[in-house]
Amino acid sequence: MVPSHLWGEVFGEASGLIGERAVSLLKKATGQKLYNPELNEDRAAINEESVWHVRGSDAPGSFDFSRRAEVLDVMGIRRQLIFPSSALLAMQLLVGTEGWMRNLIDVGGMSDDDYIELGRAGLHEYNDWVVRTTAIAPDRLRPVAYLDPTLDVIDLEAQCSQLISQGVRAVHMNAGSPPGRVSPADPLLDPIWSMLVDNNVTATIHLGGEQGLLRSGAWVKAPAFVPGRVESHEIGLEPYSFATLSLAPSNWLACMILGGVFERHPGLRFGVIEFGARWFGPFIDSLDMWARDVYATRLKPFISMLPSEYAARNIRVTPFNNFEKVADYISAYPALQNCYCFSTDYPHIEGGKDVKRKFAAEVAPLGEEAVERFFLTNAELLLPD
Repeated sequence: MVPSHLWGEVFGEASGLIGERAVSLLKKATGQKLYNPELNEDRAAINEESVWHVRGSDAPGSFDFSRRAEVLDVMGIRRQLIFPSSALLAMQLLVGTEGWMRNLIDVGGMSDDDYIELGRAGLHEYNDWVVRTTAIAPDRLRPVAYLDPTLDVIDLEAQCSQLISQGVRAVHMNAGSPPGRVSPADPLLDPIWSMLVDNNVTATIHLGGEQGLLRSGAWVKAPAFVPGRVESHEIGLEPYSFATLSLAPSNWLACMILGGVFERHPGLRFGVIEFGARWFGPFIDSLDMWARDVYATRLKPFISMLPSEYAARNIRVTPFNNFEKVADYISAYPALQNCYCFSTDYPHIEGGKDVKRKFAAEVAPLGEEAVERFFLTNAELLLPD
């Protein structure tokens, strides 16, 4: 959560330009304080009050990652995946549809090719930061590198290989774009999945990467979906965007599960981060029906287990803390009890405050074993030693 006026200093020239041109958007994201021009140093005291109640760029360890391990100590967190703020805008410059990104940043005087290249440059600057930050405390800090959603399979494999050779432990793929321009289930991607398995690297999709799945931006252009007074650079904070949030991850998982990716790569670690979890149980239940009752013969050459069994073994999802009832999901879908994981979204405001206590109160009635799964053992799949 680096204040935008420091993006150039922290990440690089392209990121700095994106930060300058996105000021009007970032000013609206008041709770995040990405626009915080008076803040030049990550200096907030690290204590119980600050780590559980202060959010945005004012939070301790929000952009000086030499302090983040101390923040984790206070939180009681051994290891965490870390996703970007600035790089979301860079990535969305590559895949935004129908001028979508032009509504977010000032691209005056730039051609389509110019702002696409600006996004690509910003994304690569962020990945260089990921390499540097992972090296600070590789056993504890796992910043997630973003794979370029516009590359073909050969170049995507090369990028992934380079990042792994530089010490990266987790990668992100854009949920709204076919990776390498092919289906996630295409065997052409098998060398990439194998590379991730062989190097104990986690694959993820994350909120903010679903642009491009629905190529038209017209779906949200209706009076009921006008953005509210609070806006975000990650997702449209209006009913349509939240109601359709599960479309992109459902599309990905249908491809990967029914297409046999987890059959061919049983050790693949896959995280579906910050898309919520209410949709997950009904969706996997639906896949079980199609695989068992309708297409069993057709799918036999590709999968040997039910989709729910692959999900329990290979997939982890993170619920929202302030309105989702994760205990209900665990109870309703016991076959998926391994899938639901605690997350803080620190220091983003949408992660909520006092999040550990709230989740603990929600899950505790299910018993100590359920609490341990939710807070510890389930997440070990995504954060291996």
